[in-house]
Amino acid sequence: MLSSIIAKRIEYKRNRQEYLAKKREIPYGQFVDMVYKIQSNVKAPDSYTDEQMISDISQFSRQITLWGSSKVVNKWVEFREKSLNPAMAKDNLFILEEIMNEMRADLGLKKAKKGRLLAFFINDVRELLKTQTKQNKN
Repeated sequence: MLSSIIAKRIEYKRNRQEYLAKKREIPYGQFVDMVYKIQSNVKAPDSYTDEQMISDISQFSRQITLWGSSKVVNKWVEFREKSLNPAMAKDNLFILEEIMNEMRADLGLKKAKKGRLLAFFINDVRELLKTQTKQNKN
């Protein structure tokens, strides 16, 4: 009797995780697409307009309102708040990576080491990591 209750509980949790992962897959993918578009805009200005970015941000925000885990939502809010201060731009890169790592965890994947996901976008990520480490020590 007890073992069947435990088995049903485990099955319920697994089914819930699968359901949420399916619901999160699209908005999380849209977020990664948006990050890549922003990065490509650095190389080819005006390839991703402010209007397109605002639309993408709005759509992503609406989706994670319902489907984002609390960790993703909290990191997204932190990112948005810090994006108002241009001096926080480098810190925001690491928050972007933290958001992507939380998304990976939500989808059942292991988190990548710090800087690994940023290395897809930033050629000198090791220098950026060194700079942040020095700032955190001071």
